Amino acid sequence: MDKERRSFLWGNRSEIRPPWALELEQFLETCTRCHDCITVCPTNIITPDSFKYPLLDFSKGECTFCRKCLAACKPQALVDADKPWNHIAEIKDRCLALKGILCRLCGDECEARAITFPPQLASFGPPVVSPANCTGCGACVRQCPTKAIFLR
Repeated sequence: MDKERRSFLWGNRSEIRPPWALELEQFLETCTRCHDCITVCPTNIITPDSFKYPLLDFSKGECTFCRKCLAACKPQALVDADKPWNHIAEIKDRCLALKGILCRLCGDECEARAITFPPQLASFGPPVVSPANCTGCGACVRQCPTKAIFLR
């Protein structure tokens, strides 16, 4: 399918593909939709999108970067690289802590300690994401009661 037609049908896709995925256009051309990556994912976060291509669903859990999807990908739509991707957590306005309500679930769940709550005088601080520490694993996404966390 050519790029213009795919853009028309799918629009601006913000879904996150499995770690180590090729750039979107190349990934969609290379992936055979065999679902081997889906079946080997130990956290079951790789699911098929409406076109049956693999996509991550962080509402089910986090990516442990175990490399099983990478090893299972025979067509090589997922290729080994130093970093699995450049996604990092982003916290939107509907975050409870940003509204002054005590909630630190995302920071508690973040194994990399990329989300912190710097203290403020007479209150607790809002969440701060450290791009240098964030792996983009998505553990914080599932824990957020207001769905205020996204990976970009």
